[in-house]
Amino acid sequence: MSESPQIGHVVVVDDCEINLKNRYLATVLGFLLPGAGHYYQGRRNKAFLFAVCILGLFVLGLLIGQGRVVYASWNPDEYRIQFPAQLCVGIPAFPAAIQGWIHRNDAKENMLGRGITEDFDKWSWTKFMAPPSGREELSHWHKSASAGFELGSLFTAVAGLLNLLAIFDAYAGPMPLPTSDERRKK
Repeated sequence: MSESPQIGHVVVVDDCEINLKNRYLATVLGFLLPGAGHYYQGRRNKAFLFAVCILGLFVLGLLIGQGRVVYASWNPDEYRIQFPAQLCVGIPAFPAAIQGWIHRNDAKENMLGRGITEDFDKWSWTKFMAPPSGREELSHWHKSASAGFELGSLFTAVAGLLNLLAIFDAYAGPMPLPTSDERRKK
């Protein structure tokens, strides 16, 4: 198996030189916004492809899940295991992390009967990507979205994991195909 020779931040793949510029900056940009690292490196087609596919899948998951599938909850009763994957989408998932921090004690208070009882269907900006206030609200979300809640959670998590692969590509560049001496002769 052949390795791509690296000179500084230039990678040679299939006789093409690709300048990765500052790979660490490209990695951070790729985490913050899908495709931004590739755009910085000058790989515009890849940047557009990653941005459209990853952000499109993330938004589609949000729509299918009625906007309620991306939230951070570190409560032991309702730990949101999908959120670390969703967070890999970057800035589009940051409101959920902020809301999770703000509302970190709401579920405990609601279970003790001290929580605010609101209409579950009433939406406001203060509820955007906020975790459910308790089991009743989470149950209502599942019931109103039906299978869309799980599908939306899956789509948004897969979008984050795809962006993780795109981040690795922004850091290391494209991987050359392994070629043997016999194959080169053909």
